[in-house]
Amino acid sequence: MSRTNKDEDIERRRARARQKAAEAKERQGKDRTVREKKAAIVRVRLLVIAVLLICLIALILRAVSYFGGISKIHLTDEGLTHAEKYKDCVKVHGIDVSEFQDEINWKKVKSSEADFVLVRAGFRKGETGELVEDADFKQNMKGANRAGIMTGAYFFSQALNEEEAVEEARYLIELVEPYDIEMPLAIDFELMDGGRLKQKVDAGEMPAASHYHDIVVAFCDTVEDAGYEACVYANYDMLTNYMDSTILDDEEYIWAAQYGGSCDVSGDFLIWQCAEDAKIDGIEGNVDHDIWYIDPGKVYPTRAKGKKDAVSIGDCKVRFGKDSYRLVNHRAMPKVQVTCEGKKLRKGTNYEVSFVRNETEGTGYAIIRGIDNYRDWIAVPFTIE
Repeated sequence: MSRTNKDEDIERRRARARQKAAEAKERQGKDRTVREKKAAIVRVRLLVIAVLLICLIALILRAVSYFGGISKIHLTDEGLTHAEKYKDCVKVHGIDVSEFQDEINWKKVKSSEADFVLVRAGFRKGETGELVEDADFKQNMKGANRAGIMTGAYFFSQALNEEEAVEEARYLIELVEPYDIEMPLAIDFELMDGGRLKQKVDAGEMPAASHYHDIVVAFCDTVEDAGYEACVYANYDMLTNYMDSTILDDEEYIWAAQYGGSCDVSGDFLIWQCAEDAKIDGIEGNVDHDIWYIDPGKVYPTRAKGKKDAVSIGDCKVRFGKDSYRLVNHRAMPKVQVTCEGKKLRKGTNYEVSFVRNETEGTGYAIIRGIDNYRDWIAVPFTIE
């Protein structure tokens, strides 16, 4: 082979080698690209799976929270006979509590259709007359307020005269000052075995009904002077044999207690304590069951002292943002607009709003209460789908 041919052969071999190297490099590049694409696809799939898992966990936690907050034991009026005068009223369920109920899960209480609560703030010792704060008052008030339950408070009285009743009322007013109060402040006036009040009664030193009236009215007047609604708690015996409920109801709201399935108090009463052994989710053991009678067609007068020229909220127009509402987090909370003579009123300045019976489908009610230059309160229905 000539030298020239040999050189050409060598060059061809080199060219083939270079070509093979280039092809190998190209194949490596393609393989790397394929691997990178596959890795990217895997990363995207892992990311999607992670997102789906996070969403699933969130849904599970939400479901646990939702169903954990739904009560399995609801307050009802099954087995109760309501007085004929309240046949057309809405029956709103509630409870009253004290330190005897121990720790309370207020979220579960609210979902048990307990729309209001009256919390014991304190009591006067039957033996010494000392005023004492209920051990669980603060935590009960905070819990009820956070749960969106309409909240009031009561004081267990052993007042022997008007001066002591005023002292008890002032003590209660001071205790409730930090909290949202939407229900009345009540005097719990009853005879307690061994108590100073019962001793006076048994000794014949408090024979006249007017004496009892003077005591509870003095308490209520003090509460109303401070801008709160007031009421008198008493059982059937006290309202029938020691007081005259048909006279008292002209001056104060009455919270009547009688068990056995019906209430036979002659006077009008706003609230009926119908049982002392009710069961409700969120509370271990028994609790008092109360029913608040509301007539949606009635304008309820504000007895708390206000401006003389205040306009009745009953003369105002109430509108809802929509025709109907759905349950969100197992409750309906409509947007409310109140106008009076063409003027749009301001929530928190001219009126306050609370909701009852808004945990289930059907008809809920907005409780509109006038404040500042407005007075009285009304219950306005809305639809829940």
